[in-house]
Amino acid sequence: MIAANSYKALIALALILSVSFILPQRTQACGPFFTEAIFVYSKHPDFPLENFAAGKLGVLQTDWARSYLVAAYRNLAGNRLSESEAKGIKGVWDDRLNLSWESNDDQWVKKWNEARKQVPGLSAPAEIKVYRNREKPHEYESFLNCQQDAFENAEATLSERIKKFGADSAAMRDWIGAQDKVFANCGEGKLIPEAARPDQDSLIRADRAYQIAAANFYATNFDEAKQQFDSIVLDKSSPWRDKAGYLAARSLLRKGSLAEKEEDGRPSLAEAETRLNAVLKDNSATASHHASKRLLNLVRLRLHPEEKLHELAHSLIKRDASADFKQDVWDYTALLDKFLGDGEESDKPVRPSGLNSDELTDWVLTFEDSSPAAATHSLAQWEKSKSLPWLVAAISKANGHQPTAGALLSAAANIDHTSPAFPSLAFHSVRLLTEGNRGGEARATLDKILAADRQQLPPSTVNLLLAERTTLAQNLAEFLQAVQRVPAGFSDDSDGREIPEEESSVKETTKGSAVFFDLDGANAFNKAMPVALIKDAATSKALAPNLQRDVAQAAFVRAALLDDRATADQAAALLQEMYPQLKEFLSAYQKAVTPDARRFSAVYMSLKFPGLRPYVSAGTGRTTALEEVDSYRDNYWCAEAPTPQSGPPSQDVEEGKAKAKLISIPEFLKPSQTVAKTQSAALQALGTAPDYFCRIAIAWTEKNPADPRAPEALHLAVRSTRHGCTDEQTGRWSKAAYDLLHRRYPNTTWAKNTKYWFKG
Repeated sequence: MIAANSYKALIALALILSVSFILPQRTQACGPFFTEAIFVYSKHPDFPLENFAAGKLGVLQTDWARSYLVAAYRNLAGNRLSESEAKGIKGVWDDRLNLSWESNDDQWVKKWNEARKQVPGLSAPAEIKVYRNREKPHEYESFLNCQQDAFENAEATLSERIKKFGADSAAMRDWIGAQDKVFANCGEGKLIPEAARPDQDSLIRADRAYQIAAANFYATNFDEAKQQFDSIVLDKSSPWRDKAGYLAARSLLRKGSLAEKEEDGRPSLAEAETRLNAVLKDNSATASHHASKRLLNLVRLRLHPEEKLHELAHSLIKRDASADFKQDVWDYTALLDKFLGDGEESDKPVRPSGLNSDELTDWVLTFEDSSPAAATHSLAQWEKSKSLPWLVAAISKANGHQPTAGALLSAAANIDHTSPAFPSLAFHSVRLLTEGNRGGEARATLDKILAADRQQLPPSTVNLLLAERTTLAQNLAEFLQAVQRVPAGFSDDSDGREIPEEESSVKETTKGSAVFFDLDGANAFNKAMPVALIKDAATSKALAPNLQRDVAQAAFVRAALLDDRATADQAAALLQEMYPQLKEFLSAYQKAVTPDARRFSAVYMSLKFPGLRPYVSAGTGRTTALEEVDSYRDNYWCAEAPTPQSGPPSQDVEEGKAKAKLISIPEFLKPSQTVAKTQSAALQALGTAPDYFCRIAIAWTEKNPADPRAPEALHLAVRSTRHGCTDEQTGRWSKAAYDLLHRRYPNTTWAKNTKYWFKG
């Protein structure tokens, strides 16, 4: 059965997302996926999203979906969302983040099959697939053909007919047989029920006419379906008469929507528009008026998209002006995607000239635009209107050196801390002060905000402010206070939606730790801080225990690799307290006399404890025990400092080329950059850990073959070439260590356990 009130099902939510009825089959990314700390959400505001709808906006981001910017504009403009509007727009976010347009069809079909069992003596039902592939040449695309309401309507009709004819009657078995053929067309085929016999009950005949029309609809025989629904309209005795006109129009809409070319579908859409307007004027079809209004809205979205966009832009900025705020936000943002693209296509659509003529659209599109023209426009709009939305847009695009920065800063300073705009204005005020070489004012502003407002700000906002404070740190103590961050959330982000993980997964990943280093802080340690200062940081009680352990091991390993014996010895004393299992290995290092002996002792310890590395970690870091080999090769170290699991080490990949990220150097570290750069270059020169391990193990063994550690070191070095970072030289070094082990120590357990070498 086709449900009468099925506009939402017809849209099926995702179909409107691209203003199309066609969806490619979704594919899941391949794992494994790692739960990582998210310090600043980039795809959406902080959870729970109800807070954002209520006006707790945090620092607005230009790359958020436009539906978030709609809510932001309403709150900034002083026209807060009503309770129903907040619920509606939250529904948009939930549906899109949770992919709720993807049908829960197994439950729909299951309920229908359970209802079908009321009629005894039936054979088992055939499988029902609610998605149907398009005809050639679009067979890789599918659409939701049979929606939830279709099954619910069939269940309701079945119940009514059983009351009239009895569950075990021949009439009901015949009715079910016809309905089975209707649903058989959901996934494929063109199976049409036979017409009812003249001697059958008039209600059965009316139902059969409706079932035949529905079967043609699902079989994509839209012209036949339209004609058959039109015939039902003329049958005054049919219980389906008041819905058939609407369904004929729906057949036209489906035909137009599935046309191969947009222009080919316009005649059908235009006829659907005419028919729906006629239905709305027909007092005998009042039962279909609500559904027809909603379907007409969909037709107009397809047929008159620019006109509809302007209507929605005007409606959305008014409180409770929409009967269905959720749908209007959905339609508005979907239309913007149609005109502007959603950021993923290579071929951008042509932008209509009058798109920015509405205040809401102008603000949304200007705010998300990073061009100089957008900065100029937002400033002009603020100077003209002095409105809060345009102040936020203008200050977010300004720089600290431009003449108008002072006026923007003054205006921002006058905004109350309870305002929805405050977090954005505060963050960008600090940014402008810093860019304008007014670091003292920026520090004072930040310290005041973090002292007074921290508890009221979303975690992402706090972390953005702490990142600014990290850059402005004037000494190690200030740096350590600002560099420790509480994540805004945790997610494996396997599909780019930044959906928070379940609490159980978070606990397993964090091991009870509450604070971590974000990438800016890790980069400061790893690339801008001299090793002696890293050692000093490791002694600070201001650091959380997990971070202190990470800094201590980085200080020791880095100092050992650089052969800074004094720093390494001091770090070793601290590290031994934190990791008692390292005691004998640290002692061996401290007793070593020559640089070669110290170097080998450090390598041997690193081979025994794959979690040691000369870097601190960003995010949750390595979760495998220090002495265990991680199954996913998070062992030892790479040529570059480690970053979260989601990306390559400290690099963005653009057009196949690695592009190094800029590192923001805290103020107190700038005088020591010569030393830091020299040390960083020396570490880089060592290459990836497995290659280095093999070189050192081979060199030491050649000179000290009687050292009882030598065969094990060779074995572990070969193992590291399987479980660590590798490069084009790894295979050569792996084979060299393998050959030496088997040539010099062939009868040892270590040689027998080393059956292969690895190419990397």
